[in-house]
Amino acid sequence: MVMVAYMFFGMFLILAGYFIYVAGIMGPKHVNNPYNKLVGLLAESVVRGSIYSADGEVLASTGTDENGQEYRTYPYGEEYCHTVGSIEEGVYGLEAACQYDLLSSADPVWKKFLHDMSGKKDTGNSIVTTLDTKVTRAAYEAMEGYQGSAIVMDSRTGEILAMVSRPGYDPNKVSKTWEDITTREDSPLLNRATQGLYTPGSIFKIITLYEYLQEHKEDAASYSYECLGGIDVDGTGIHCSNGTSHGTVDLEDSFAYSCNCSFVNLGLTLDLTRFQKTAKQLLFNSKLPMILDYKKSEFSLKDTDSDFVKAQTFFGQGETLITPLHAAILVQAIANDGMAMKPKLVSKIVDGQGNTVKENKNGEYQRLFDKTSAQELKEYMKSVVDYGTAKRLQGFTNLTVYGKTGTAQTGNKGIAHSWFVGFAENAATNQSYTVVVVTESVDETVAAPSVSVTKEILKVLD
Repeated sequence: MVMVAYMFFGMFLILAGYFIYVAGIMGPKHVNNPYNKLVGLLAESVVRGSIYSADGEVLASTGTDENGQEYRTYPYGEEYCHTVGSIEEGVYGLEAACQYDLLSSADPVWKKFLHDMSGKKDTGNSIVTTLDTKVTRAAYEAMEGYQGSAIVMDSRTGEILAMVSRPGYDPNKVSKTWEDITTREDSPLLNRATQGLYTPGSIFKIITLYEYLQEHKEDAASYSYECLGGIDVDGTGIHCSNGTSHGTVDLEDSFAYSCNCSFVNLGLTLDLTRFQKTAKQLLFNSKLPMILDYKKSEFSLKDTDSDFVKAQTFFGQGETLITPLHAAILVQAIANDGMAMKPKLVSKIVDGQGNTVKENKNGEYQRLFDKTSAQELKEYMKSVVDYGTAKRLQGFTNLTVYGKTGTAQTGNKGIAHSWFVGFAENAATNQSYTVVVVTESVDETVAAPSVSVTKEILKVLD
């Protein structure tokens, strides 16, 4: 009998634990699933909470029309349509990721009882984001006329200050404009910051450089190459941008001038097995710590690939694809002594009176680079701004800028994606801001528009 009692008691504990797991841990994930019908039931008893910026501005709220029908309003319109999202014709952005919080209520029990008796709804909790309206406005306006995205992140904390994707849509008129939104070729529903997969172009040279420095700790300082503007690989010519001949370059010059030929030359000396492990270590083909929907970056390089395919990969062409979010995590880690922080969009949950229900603390995610390597890469990125391809980012009053530009071929002659990835430091305040910008399908002969966009963003942070 005693054994039977213990058996039933053990089964009870297992069931209790499973219930706690499903209700307490998996519950929010199930509620945040847009296909879960429970969402509709919660909405019948709780007024969906608001979404706020870090500086206290309302980004989304619930109103009631003259017929007593609730509606969602987005004061900033298209500016936050991908991060904040919308709830018509599906649920997107933070509206989807935080449904459980927005449809939960921290009203006192007595108040909920009175609401039940009177037929009134409980007040839903609200979320306070890390988004800064001034920085977001600067990024949004700077991206005017371009397709692409811009991300601004606090390098020390991982807090996302701005996440802009263009083109977008008006979240206040989704149902009215749904047919147009879903038939447009420029995909306004796509959050390019997290879901856009792009050929990295020369920003990938950060990774190739890192691998070279790891394999050539003793002789990297003596590296030298004579760039004549082109290099032959497997009978096919690879050229530097606009056929530029960089002359004799060392490793720093190769990076600052973004010399394709030099990077092909040094890349062909690398151990491919190690390089594959490095790509994995740096989160290619991997999950990312992001609450919004995202795509994994893709990296593929095999020993059996031709030298030409390998060469293309070393300077960011070939089959490699990366999201702006992933690029931001990599660069943020370099700025933060090699430690990647968890990208953070929600700082806290508050109740109807503004009292904090839950605070989301900043957290480390993973060490991507050792401190020495991060410092080395930082110095190379400084040279890009000091005398290389991003010289236009000099001259700020309080900020010192580090970065890497990239021009990624699209397969259409003369058309490329323009990249800038980097960070800006304020030595007086010990603040650091990571900035990633990609502008799609631009004229590759025009000075990198991504650098121009970055400059406008940094003016607000200077």
